[in-house]
Amino acid sequence: MDLEEFLSENGIPPSPNQHEPSPHQSGLQQATSASPSVMDLSSRASTSVHPGMVSQNCMQSPVRPGQILPANRNTPSPIDPETIQVPVGYEPDPADLALSSIPGQEMFDPRKRKFSEEELKPQPMIKKARKVFIPDDLKDDKYWARRRKNNMAAKRSRDARRLKENQIAIRASFLEKENSALRQEVADLRKELGKCKNVLAKYEARHGPL
Repeated sequence: MDLEEFLSENGIPPSPNQHEPSPHQSGLQQATSASPSVMDLSSRASTSVHPGMVSQNCMQSPVRPGQILPANRNTPSPIDPETIQVPVGYEPDPADLALSSIPGQEMFDPRKRKFSEEELKPQPMIKKARKVFIPDDLKDDKYWARRRKNNMAAKRSRDARRLKENQIAIRASFLEKENSALRQEVADLRKELGKCKNVLAKYEARHGPL
């Protein structure tokens, strides 16, 4: 007589879990089948990360001195100081501009005209030569032709010197206005820089240096 016949004769129902694994054993089997081994996880982790998914910041090294940056880097281009226009409320007198301009040519512009160091050097005082008395009987046509030629050259020299002096005067007046405007702009920038430094100092005092 086997166990099943004995149980049926004595009115004992056979255990329903007799041929089934216990809940504890089934849970262990499911956990074992559901969780791969540590070696399997490490192999999957090493093979599942795609090279293209790695952050570009981790791949790039710090910029070294002399290193050429990529062409698509958003770096502001350098500014030529000669192209900077300073707003200056300066309107010279048209009559002064006319006296500072060469007739028949473009009007003098104090914003663009620049003088070299050689042009701004002080000129020495030139003493006039002593007049030599010449009798009237020696004042022939050749003498008068020479006098006219000298007078025209002296007039051209005086006009050129006066023109240059007028241009320098107007240019200096414009530079005075521009210098005043630049000083005001520098003062405003220094004030703004002081505010930024205060904000940065408060941030570093609270959160540490950047």
